[in-house]
Amino acid sequence: MRTKVFLPLLLALLFVAAPLCAHAAGGKAAAKAVTTADGTVTITFAIGDPEDSEMGMLGLAFKNYVTRASKGKINIKLSYSGGLDADETFQFHRVQTGKLGMMLGGVGNLAPMVRGLGVVTLPYLFPNEEAVVRGTTGKAAELLNSYAEKAGLRILAWTYYGYRYLSNSKRAIASPDDMQGLRIRVPQSLVMIKTYRAFGAIPMPVAWPMTRNALKNGLVDGQCYDYSGFRAMKFHDAGQKYITELHYLYNLQPLVIGAGVFDALSEADRKILVEAGQHVQELSLQYQKEMNAMAKTALKAEGVKITTVEDESAWRDLALREVWPETAESVGGREAINAYLEACGLPLWEPAQDKAEKAEKQPEKK
Repeated sequence: MRTKVFLPLLLALLFVAAPLCAHAAGGKAAAKAVTTADGTVTITFAIGDPEDSEMGMLGLAFKNYVTRASKGKINIKLSYSGGLDADETFQFHRVQTGKLGMMLGGVGNLAPMVRGLGVVTLPYLFPNEEAVVRGTTGKAAELLNSYAEKAGLRILAWTYYGYRYLSNSKRAIASPDDMQGLRIRVPQSLVMIKTYRAFGAIPMPVAWPMTRNALKNGLVDGQCYDYSGFRAMKFHDAGQKYITELHYLYNLQPLVIGAGVFDALSEADRKILVEAGQHVQELSLQYQKEMNAMAKTALKAEGVKITTVEDESAWRDLALREVWPETAESVGGREAINAYLEACGLPLWEPAQDKAEKAEKQPEKK
């Protein structure tokens, strides 16, 4: 019995520990991901999802744009989600240390290395998709990129995939009460761990390439992802029978390149990569709407039960009351959060405790 209780947690920890151990062996940054031969530049570009996913298609779109614009001078070599060594946090670290050229993956897996980027994982940060776009363009994007540059990275694009809806194998979820006891896979993100704990679930960090097996073997009960990515990963064939449309977290995937790799390129080549990133960012917004709609229709036809939550106030209250105060320092602190909110054109954050203290100090009206 004791083995059955601890085996899921042990395996989940092993899934995370392996890539973390690899980080320690990283070494000094060197632009090994870029090689030149006869005037041709080759950059290896790793992608966190399968080739036939939306992420895979965006990677191909980036490659095609660069090939055309450079007239074949820049060769983008694509590689897709694979085994444990393809864990996204590990791959982002390889980009940071110059052992990999570029990476497209979940921001939750990059935030442990660039804590300022964790601000976009705060639950119920964005009230709608228009706010998401404002939060990844203009001044907001410049602020986020400044955090990445301090960590030796450059963000070429923010790609959009829709909201991360909750799926599980046990039951339909309509309120936080329904979450009790469910083991939910999360990335190595303190914010997401705290979020699911606040919702009543048991968050379990599992490396992304191992998530499907963890679901299929019952090591975890559920996960969260957009419709298109859910179907591309074939989670419906891994026992995920229920999806709940919660709008607590938008699925953003940054496309990053190592600063050493980027700086080693000519000014003309850098310009091509920046323009290719802009092209992919615009394309992804259109893609996700079309592909998520098609995936949702297909999943319903395949028997997946979808729950729509009409009133998310209970979830939102938990997030703002518990998660934001508990994780604020992990994403840069209150000042950094409000600097980002201001850049997005969103109301500044005032913790509930501060509001209460202000109310107490207000003189009574006679």
